[in-house]
Order: sequence, then structure tokens, then C-alpha cells
Amino acid sequence: MVRDLSGEAGRIAARISPHWMQGRTAFGGITAALALAATRQALPGLPALRSMQVSFLRPISEHVAFEVETIRAGRTSTFVQVDCISGDKLGARCTFVFGAPRESAYAHDYGRAPDVPGPDDSPELLRRSSGPSFFKNFEARLADGAQLASGSDRPEMIVWTRLAAREDVDPEIAFICNADNLPPAAMATFHGGAPVSTVTWALDVARIPADTDWQLTRTTSKHSAEGYSVQDMEIRDRGGDILASAQQLVALFA
Repeated sequence: MVRDLSGEAGRIAARISPHWMQGRTAFGGITAALALAATRQALPGLPALRSMQVSFLRPISEHVAFEVETIRAGRTSTFVQVDCISGDKLGARCTFVFGAPRESAYAHDYGRAPDVPGPDDSPELLRRSSGPSFFKNFEARLADGAQLASGSDRPEMIVWTRLAAREDVDPEIAFICNADNLPPAAMATFHGGAPVSTVTWALDVARIPADTDWQLTRTTSKHSAEGYSVQDMEIRDRGGDILASAQQLVALFA
């Protein structure tokens, strides 16, 4: 799909495969990943991705256009807004922050990686054939935490994930897709299936991985009430180094 992006610099068109749908809307991770790819195509030469905020406003269908606009290009960082238009309506809005590395006297990597089994020793989170359509594009192994809809009192999962088809996929695009592929952590407390929907998603990037291998995501619902879950996520590489920190607001229709 990234190779098929087309259009002028300010408006890039894409077609999202039915395999990346989640009910009547596109999977949020593929929407954000294509918006980032459209940004890279419209504005070549941007430095490393440092942060991303996404608001999901309406369902996004198979056909989508990305309207790319530079909000501010400063000495140290560039802010870009991307409106995702589907069916002539604004379906999602992304804000990307790019920044080149700078010399600094300070550096740390604080916090331990979870002590969990590796992906080869962890069971499947759920069968790819039984999940939503987009989930067939991923492999997911539950390293710690309760299964979905198990009625657990622990709203947390630690899961190994990666793309099922990874060859020739840009690691940055794969990473953005992978960062949003897990069901909400609050679903571990459910007693049965129920609709859920991501409202907002924020991702702060420590480092984009150089490959598309397994990544470990710890996702925790910090608070759930009045039909909304506040969720924190921590994403690490296979060696335990931090890749990104994220937060989502998730609507729970149960």
C-alpha cells in the first residue's frame, strides 16, 4: 500500500486493503502508518520521528486521502499535520513531530524490561483466524497477563508482536503498525466480547528499530469508568531496550 501512494505533494491518495479493516473502519495503526508514509513522500528529507498524536474522528473506508501540511519548521523540530479524508469527511487527524539528533551531556535509559518468557515460549494471544480482519497481519504471543475476556482483575497484558509478512517492509512503517495492534488492556477484565474504539493515541519515540523483529508491549489500563479506559503502553525491542511510550483513550461499549 505504501508503494501505491500517489498524488501531489499536499494531497496523497491511498487504497487500504480489506485485510486491514476493523469492522467498518480501517485499523488505526495502518491509518497512522500510511499518514506517516504520505508525509515522508510529500516532505522528503525530514529527520527522525520523535512523537505522534492521532485523533480518530470517523470511520475510514478503503479509499483515503492524506492532506499534508507543515505547521512549523523550526531549527530543532518540524511539526506536520495530516488530515485523513475518507468519503469527503475528516476521519482522523495526525500530528507528527520530527527532530534531528543533538549533542547532549545527558543520557539515560531508566526502568527495567519485564522479566517474561520469550516469544517462542509464549502462547498465542488469540488465533489469527478468530480475531478481527486486520489482526491476521500480525503474530502475537502473550508473555504475561490474562487472556482477553477472561474476567481478570488485572487490566494488563505483556505481549510479543510483529508483522506476519515482514519482508521489504520499512522498519518505521512496521513499527507504527505494530504499536497499535493489541486489543485494549481493559478487555482482559471483560466477561465476554463487546465493542471498543480508540479515541486518541499518542506515541513518543525513543528509537525506531532497525529491523521488523519481535517487539514487547506492556499495555495497562490505568483507569476505567464511565465507558472510557485510560491506557498506558511501553514498547521495547527483543533486547529489552525502550523503543517508545504511548497512551490511548479507549471507548468501551460495555
